[in-house]
Amino acid sequence: MEIKRKDIIVCGFALFAIFFGAGNMIFPPYLGVMAGDRWFTAAVGFLLSDPVLPVLGVIVTARLGGRAIDLGKRVGWKFSAVISAICILIIGPFFAVPRTGATTHEMFIAPNLPSVPPFVTSIVFFGLTLYLVLNPGKVLDYIGQFLTPALLIILAVITAVAIANPPAAAITTDTPELFKMSFKEGYQTMDALGASLMSGIVLTDLIRRGYTDDKTQVKASIQIGIIAFICLALVYGSLTYVGSTVSSMFTPDMDRTAILLGTVETLLGGVGKFLLGLGVALACLTTSTGLTSTCGNFFNDVTDGKLQYKHIVIVATLIAFAISLIGVEGIINVAVPVLTAVFPIVIFLILASIFDFQIKYNGVFIGGVIGAGAVGVIEAINLFSKMQGGNAMGGLVEKINTFPLANFAFEWLVPAIICAVIGGILGKMTGFGGTREDTYREQAIREEKRKALENA
Repeated sequence: MEIKRKDIIVCGFALFAIFFGAGNMIFPPYLGVMAGDRWFTAAVGFLLSDPVLPVLGVIVTARLGGRAIDLGKRVGWKFSAVISAICILIIGPFFAVPRTGATTHEMFIAPNLPSVPPFVTSIVFFGLTLYLVLNPGKVLDYIGQFLTPALLIILAVITAVAIANPPAAAITTDTPELFKMSFKEGYQTMDALGASLMSGIVLTDLIRRGYTDDKTQVKASIQIGIIAFICLALVYGSLTYVGSTVSSMFTPDMDRTAILLGTVETLLGGVGKFLLGLGVALACLTTSTGLTSTCGNFFNDVTDGKLQYKHIVIVATLIAFAISLIGVEGIINVAVPVLTAVFPIVIFLILASIFDFQIKYNGVFIGGVIGAGAVGVIEAINLFSKMQGGNAMGGLVEKINTFPLANFAFEWLVPAIICAVIGGILGKMTGFGGTREDTYREQAIREEKRKALENA
């Protein structure tokens, strides 16, 4: 089937809109303030983490089959279900969804109604979220149709003003390991963790449009991913530059929301700040509703209906409400150790899955996950310990920081490759982990059982 250019453009913008969460806007300006005249280095580090990894994750998952659990299936189906569940909890009630409520308060409510306490905002925000999740309709669709374009127009105006009439010259900075810090700042968008879920949405839309051939779906997914990448790169790169133009006015120790609000007020005045805050609040509500609903559907599906959708979303909303009360910066700080532990595993799975058809032995995937996960967990324990005033595993972390590519936040890559090679050798010599054929044979059996249950 011939791929229609219109379908690619429409789907590409749709994927961009899915990844472009309003809460993600707070990170690039902060990087620009931190980087100053080195804003381009910061932008490249951030863009490698998001959108390169998320878009690559969508394409790879589409190639593997299009379901969230496909990304980790070469390690094992139980592992795949667990890592998928962890990712959905992270982008759902534990971090991303609570941050939408906290961002709404700090970006819109607090600047305009300073007497309103955060818990009141969260009660209203998550009350609306739960209502919309339990009573889906076209309200959010209508909001989404106009909201993303409106936000993009505001961002375009902000960027144009910053380029035409920058508030001040970018300061000269000497921030150490700027690329590494920027790359890991991209973790906070959490888009890469949701990439396998987004792949299913893309494939479903392609099938609806008549693309039923596997090869055509993959080819179309690549083109869609390129469109989304270009859009996200333009937005995040522009916001990083905008942040650099106010680097003499703000400092990196300020809250990220305060930096974004201050930047917009400097460039567009109070009206611009109000309009951006309103747009962000509405966008956060759509994001919160979508992610909470996705969480409910995921756990309902993986438990074959044993956990009911209604009960899941109620619990998820209550958890998100409670966590939102610690504020945006508090949520970011708590998320850092968790994301540090999980991201190396997810990144390895994405990169290794590019060569899925060439890798015969599953031991390669198992070993790589062990190597990447071990480094991530050690660093996470150290970060959590430092939050408590300690330095657990500090010696090991110092050693890890001497590994190749550590300056680029890929200190886990060489250990992952070494363990992957060992796993592959064990697979060839002992049958450890089985082979690709074993995995896909089991997948076919599981798919038959799933269809039988659906038809029962």
